[in-house]
Amino acid sequence: MSQIIKTENLNLWYDKGKATEVHALKNINIGIEKGDYVSFFGPSGCGKTTILYAVSGIDRFQEGKVLINDVDISGLTNQELAVFRQTGIGIVFQQFNLVPSLNVLKNISLPMLFVGISSEKAEIEARKLIERLDLTKYANRYPHELSGGQQQRVGIARALANDPPIIIADEPLGNLDSANAKMVLNFLKELNEKDGRTIIMVTHEAWSLRDVKTIFHMKDGVVLDVEKTNAGSVGNSISKHLNEQLSSMSSENNKNVSDEEKISARILANFLLRGYSMDEIRRFESFVNERFENKIDKKEFRRLINKPFKEGGVGLWKKKAERVTIYLESILDEKKNVEHIYKTLEKNPELSIMDEIHAIRNWLLDGYTGQITPNQAMALDQVISDRVRDFIPSSKVVELLDLSKNKDGVGLSFRAAQVMSEKLELILNDSEVNYNSSHVDNENFEKKL
Repeated sequence: MSQIIKTENLNLWYDKGKATEVHALKNINIGIEKGDYVSFFGPSGCGKTTILYAVSGIDRFQEGKVLINDVDISGLTNQELAVFRQTGIGIVFQQFNLVPSLNVLKNISLPMLFVGISSEKAEIEARKLIERLDLTKYANRYPHELSGGQQQRVGIARALANDPPIIIADEPLGNLDSANAKMVLNFLKELNEKDGRTIIMVTHEAWSLRDVKTIFHMKDGVVLDVEKTNAGSVGNSISKHLNEQLSSMSSENNKNVSDEEKISARILANFLLRGYSMDEIRRFESFVNERFENKIDKKEFRRLINKPFKEGGVGLWKKKAERVTIYLESILDEKKNVEHIYKTLEKNPELSIMDEIHAIRNWLLDGYTGQITPNQAMALDQVISDRVRDFIPSSKVVELLDLSKNKDGVGLSFRAAQVMSEKLELILNDSEVNYNSSHVDNENFEKKL
């Protein structure tokens, strides 16, 4: 088959020449065949979304070429690029990006109006798409009246409005529950197999690669490998890689459980009792260890940390003792959640763990006073998932949380990034991390505790 997309020595920088420079794509040379179903796969910050935006003309690259049907899009004007994005490709965004003031019918009609199709004909074609995606009864509803799965189907219909040969999907499953995610995957497969469209999807979850035919493995802005898979199945190398990783992590966790719990207790002691004496911190640490090992229950733990120091307790005032106890219990609950995740992944490393990741994200954000946009929440989910799966080391988490949103990071302040990274490691029990929690400036959580 002929190549519908080709890149030649593609390089893209953000803030080139500045102190904040990021070399996001490095000498990318790939070819995508017409009618292929392709995915860019890799951990947070590896350049997946950046290459998608470079290929679609959303991000301007500084060096190299992107050829679409042998046309170099780097030579197109902004107006020509706009026409190309309206007719040459259809983009399915992770956050739907529907126009809130327009109903479903008009949202789907809109791209056709931009290229000069009459409103009457646009509505006729839009109704055909509405019927195909089983949205007929929602045609007059507005985006806020739809579920996430329904909004994503509208987004797909809108991407198909001008009958583009290429469909680009940027983390299309990230905001969906398992049932709607499977529905979207089924439709992308249909678009590829029945319509013959070229599908390009960005994802970091192995389970969503089930129908992909070509996988570009990425890391640090580089395409490391190209994998051709068997039709209708995820590549064997991914399954093998994940199984080996999870098996190794499981054996290490089982071997070092007591040591890791002691490390978590030490982190918590410094994390929650900063400014207290070393004797008070050590005693608190011993009580945390006893609670981790289930030697004392929640009520006894609270009593001991509230009890005066001279009488064998820690001496926390009653209200703080209550809040610290609640916080510790939330950590124990999240530890159980993580244990469940690992048991699930050991059985099948390709399964979706989106619901569990969302729960961890909500726990990390508890007490955070800043505003998190939907895009930031998506990016945070990806970092958590990559860390849980051991795709990235703990040292990379703070960097990605602090990295600005337009560079594929989460865009938190450095202080918030530090706090959330520390919290995440508390429940993962990673004994190889070099913790220094006593120096964390955790203003928000101190206010709570």
